[in-house]
Amino acid sequence: MTSHSSNCASERLVANLANTEFFANFCHAFDQLTNLPLTLEAVAQDEELQQAETELSIAGVANTRFPVKVGKTLVAVLRTGGVRLAPASAEAFAPVAGAMLDSDRSAAEIEAERKEFIKLPVYDPARYEAALAMLKSFAFQLGESAHRLLFANAQHEPEPVRHAKAFIMTHLAEQMSLEAVATEVNVSPFHFCKIFKRATGMTFTDFVNRARVEKAKRKLMRPEARITEVAYDVGFQSLSHFNRSFRRIVSESPTEFRSRMRSPRGGSLMAA
Repeated sequence: MTSHSSNCASERLVANLANTEFFANFCHAFDQLTNLPLTLEAVAQDEELQQAETELSIAGVANTRFPVKVGKTLVAVLRTGGVRLAPASAEAFAPVAGAMLDSDRSAAEIEAERKEFIKLPVYDPARYEAALAMLKSFAFQLGESAHRLLFANAQHEPEPVRHAKAFIMTHLAEQMSLEAVATEVNVSPFHFCKIFKRATGMTFTDFVNRARVEKAKRKLMRPEARITEVAYDVGFQSLSHFNRSFRRIVSESPTEFRSRMRSPRGGSLMAA
């Protein structure tokens, strides 16, 4: 897949995620509590954000970026609006004014920037850290939502891709080959590989494995379900393949996932 088609797939996923009721409701509630806006951004080419990163400007303005990941894969970036970690003062803005003067910016531009600087919310560091803790949990939940969105049919997708996704989800527990699915949707295997990866951002094999793991996660929430039975129920042909795929996609083993989801913290995330 070319970088252009990869970027398009990332942008579509971010747009779909940003349009969910879950995202809109959280952003509204977070803004009411903190006066901090949130934005969701597509992953830039060669972006390698793996954990939250806070950028602090020369004027002491902070903004933080959080990775939104599906398993270990970065799919979006959640960004906070700017916040001052100290009250505004002439001394605080002076470095900004100096830098703007060095760039030959006009007095009017500097004054406009100063007014925007004064409007920024002021947080003490402890309060900002508390807000960041909330956002870390939210970014995790967004990753879970993004994972589910990967399997939903979308209007922009070609009909063979929508048909293939529906067929795959219906027959997850069965053995299936790329050739069989291509035949089901009446296209050649070569053409199917090309349009499927362009539309979903995943190969056929990766999509099937992720869909099976997503179904396994729901089954693992049942206390009576044995991990071995879950593995075969969702279509894996061996327990070792299931464990490897689960860890690669979820970044933890099925046993670790089940234990975390049974904890109070895990349960709250799952419910969201």
